[in-house]
Amino acid sequence: MNSPRKVINIGDRWTTKVLFECDDFLLAEKPEGIPVHETKDPNRLDFTRLLANHLQIPDLRTVNRLDLGTSGIVLFGKNKEKNLELDLLLKEADKTYIFISEGIPSWTEHRMECFLKDGNKQVSIVRSGGKKAITEFTIKQTDPKLNLSFGTAKILTGRRHQIRVMLSSLGFPVLGDGVYGKKDTNEKRMYLHSYSFSFTDFLGQKQMVETEIPVDWQKRMPSISKLSFKLFTN
Repeated sequence: MNSPRKVINIGDRWTTKVLFECDDFLLAEKPEGIPVHETKDPNRLDFTRLLANHLQIPDLRTVNRLDLGTSGIVLFGKNKEKNLELDLLLKEADKTYIFISEGIPSWTEHRMECFLKDGNKQVSIVRSGGKKAITEFTIKQTDPKLNLSFGTAKILTGRRHQIRVMLSSLGFPVLGDGVYGKKDTNEKRMYLHSYSFSFTDFLGQKQMVETEIPVDWQKRMPSISKLSFKLFTN
């Protein structure tokens, strides 16, 4: 069954919302600035363990991963016997992110296809030897005074750092991205958020889960608050 969207305190600093829940999996909203799963440091807090402890689900499994600075929707498995089915659900789901980027593109819509190759800390666009990545970008709002753009990114493949490296290569890096954007950024966060997740559940029912634009985004780029809500999913 689906659960109500109530704010859950999962630590001294972190809150989340469970956006959807059934017997086999759930979708929850990850805060920015926390690892989605365990790191090499066993004492470092991570979103999966904090949520698992709060919900008392010791075998909670992270199905999709978000970068440290990325916030938004994460899919978690509750039933080990459904791991393969959940991996397929993730692959077939429609996933849309929102972003604030530096600069203003000359285009409002752009589909990018390339090949990405993993490195130690960064991902590179290569001509051969990488994995194909496809993203559909749409610019929804621009602010010439701030030299910022707000848009959506629908990912048709799920590669590491896919949106970040693509926007950087186009000349419009994600605001606050110290890896693919300005190295000396003074931004308080990275402005990339997993916004919507549309999927078919195990009963064959179509489901759509959406979050809200983070409040601190509207403070950083006030014109976002004037957009129609329907713009994000159309």
